[in-house]
Amino acid sequence: MIEFKTQLDVNAQKALNKMSMKKVIIICVAISLVIIGIGALGIVMAEDSSDVFAGIFLLAVGVLFPPILILLNAYAQSVVRKTSPFLQNTTKEIYRFTEDGIEHLQKRDESFFSHTKADYTYFYKVISTPQYYFTYIASNQCHVINKAHITQGTCEELDAIFARKLPVGKFKKSNR
Repeated sequence: MIEFKTQLDVNAQKALNKMSMKKVIIICVAISLVIIGIGALGIVMAEDSSDVFAGIFLLAVGVLFPPILILLNAYAQSVVRKTSPFLQNTTKEIYRFTEDGIEHLQKRDESFFSHTKADYTYFYKVISTPQYYFTYIASNQCHVINKAHITQGTCEELDAIFARKLPVGKFKKSNR
């Protein structure tokens, strides 16, 4: 059995957000480069002053688009952190992984208790990074497990279980 004793906290939410934002940032930068390219073409091919102004406007939009998106995301995440009671008060979690399946327990004070038992088909996919396991139960829902909080077994044993129990391509090891 492999066991982790952890708690929901802001660091787990930040790690998940960082993982999710990687693809968005790549797409955002690509869109920005296209807008900057159109703006530069507008300036170079300008026939009158309105074309130059339009080109300058597009250049400015292309340059400002990624930082504005990142700032809006940071603001939205801070609102989530401030309004989520499960992140403000520590919610204790225990994850247990065996050959037969997983067990997930959550408890916060006397107000909340959850117990989930499932086999490995419960996971949509699992990504292992040097610091965390991101265990997705849907394409946009994920449990974040800090590897430093392992209390029994090893991460290598858990990696082997995931590799055996999950369909091909659903367990990925990442160096980031």
